[in-house]
Amino acid sequence: MLMLPMQNLDVFKKNYLVVGLNDEQVSEIASLATFRRLTAQERLIRAGDQGCDLFVILDGRLNVLTPDGDKLSEVGPGSVLGEIGLIDARPRAADVIAIGLVDVAVIPAGELRRRMNQNREMGFVILANLARVLCGRLRQANEKLDELYDKTTDSWDRAL
Repeated sequence: MLMLPMQNLDVFKKNYLVVGLNDEQVSEIASLATFRRLTAQERLIRAGDQGCDLFVILDGRLNVLTPDGDKLSEVGPGSVLGEIGLIDARPRAADVIAIGLVDVAVIPAGELRRRMNQNREMGFVILANLARVLCGRLRQANEKLDELYDKTTDSWDRAL
């Protein structure tokens, strides 16, 4: 892995993780990152693996898949992956596979946690950003579960 190329710093600044941080704080977070390039069909994250590094997509697109291969989403530049592992340090929950050529900033979770602890104001902003996004995803998941439940209940009622 290589250091994050400077031309990618503008894309890095657009990820939700650093919203509300000043330029110096964003640069501090970016300085932790290394650069990785993936080719088509290369796996970035494997469900079940240990690991809690954070990934910021700089260029390209990736599929996020359930362990049994169902597509959850497609993500691109500015997206952040691995935030659940950053928080709970448990095994990865999904597979993430490059669709084509993909450039990624890899932020070591341990180092990011240390910086967040050293600078509590910055840490609070990052955690608040993570919480907002994860709450949004939870709301979407709840809505999908409700829709599935309604469909199942409707089908069952019609069968009687």
